Amino acid sequence: MVTMQRSALWVLAFLPCCVDAASLRRSKMTFIEEQMSMQMKLMMPERATLNNIEASVLNMAKLRQSKHGEGGSNLTGFLDQIQDLIDKTMKTNIVTRQNQTQLDLDTAWANLSTCPHPNDTDFVDTLAELDKGHTECRTTQDTMWSTYKQTCITEREIFENEKKAICDQYKSINVFPNPTTTCVMAEGTAVPTIGNYLTAMEEHFTKKHETLKEWKDKCDTALATPFPGDPLCFEKVCTYYDKKIDCDKQQATFEQKSCDLHRTYRCSSYTSCYDQRKDVYGNVVSLAKESEVAAKAEWRAVKRIECLINALRVAESELEGAIDACKAKRHTTEPVELTYHGDPPAARSCQEVYLQPGSAVFSSTWYTGMPVDAPAASCASSCCMAEAFNPTYPSTVTCPYVPASAVTTTTTTTTTTKKAAPAFMASGPSPFASAGMTFGAGMIRR
Repeated sequence: MVTMQRSALWVLAFLPCCVDAASLRRSKMTFIEEQMSMQMKLMMPERATLNNIEASVLNMAKLRQSKHGEGGSNLTGFLDQIQDLIDKTMKTNIVTRQNQTQLDLDTAWANLSTCPHPNDTDFVDTLAELDKGHTECRTTQDTMWSTYKQTCITEREIFENEKKAICDQYKSINVFPNPTTTCVMAEGTAVPTIGNYLTAMEEHFTKKHETLKEWKDKCDTALATPFPGDPLCFEKVCTYYDKKIDCDKQQATFEQKSCDLHRTYRCSSYTSCYDQRKDVYGNVVSLAKESEVAAKAEWRAVKRIECLINALRVAESELEGAIDACKAKRHTTEPVELTYHGDPPAARSCQEVYLQPGSAVFSSTWYTGMPVDAPAASCASSCCMAEAFNPTYPSTVTCPYVPASAVTTTTTTTTTTKKAAPAFMASGPSPFASAGMTFGAGMIRR
């Protein structure tokens, strides 16, 4: 019996180490349930042991009655050993097991109210503060964009339109004239008609050439003139994107916090947690009731044995009556009775507080009213994107801005080529010269 008890206690001492490894793959409450069940199975042999002890003590009583009190000193020593075993081992084991069972009951009951519930948290103010900073940043970004748009987009469009109007005027007059309508001698041309005709043509085309050259020079100058706001705009566009990146990072901080809270505190997680703990509680109660039945039977057996031990210590004349009294006595089991908490309460109602970033409801809740020209990014957290959110400059701009004074200037040699003549101007000799004619004070040589 002692060997069996020591083996059981040794297994109990070793149990936490083994079960702790298994608990890495199980929930905490499942571990408690398994531990409790194992303890009950290991401690149950005491009932059979007590039954055997009780039967042995009854046989001793019969033997004493048959021998009329012989062997009293040996019997007393043996009874002392049994009483010592009951006091130091049997009772202690039964009560210890029931205390552990009561602790398991209390823990399982308490755990019903420890599932994280979204409506018990106070992180809304934290999110509101992060959202406020993000919204203010987007407002500043929008203002910077409006300034950039007016200075660098609208005014550039005006500048480019003015250049286009100049060059369009040049193109409109840079058209080769129609000889059938342009090179016609006017009626009433004075004599000498040919000379006066040529003089008139010279004056006409000279004016045309001067006008064309004037507009060509204007167009060339316009095309060669950079937008005067370029240096400022280069700085403004980089400053704008610096602010946009800052706002994107603030959004990422806000959304990642929202994401973490959503994963930890959501109604489905609470419901799943509560259902699991409710099932565990039900299993613990069932095991506790089984343990209580066994503990009560063991406790009554202990008390009957103690009664018989005391009966065997009385005088022979009182022995039979004392034994009959022990058989008739009903012993209380209060020391090993458990306190139950009743049926588990229903799961609490739940309303979602922490929404998932990237969802339509999240955007409509937090980003409604954002500036049209400075909207929030569609997603900036691990709840809605696989890779890390990394805001940066677009490939269409050269940023960060470096002032012109900080750039090292290098001298380069360029080759200037003569620009093509206007469309209507002949690139070869004058057709008039090939005819042996020259203009000069209205004089003609043939």
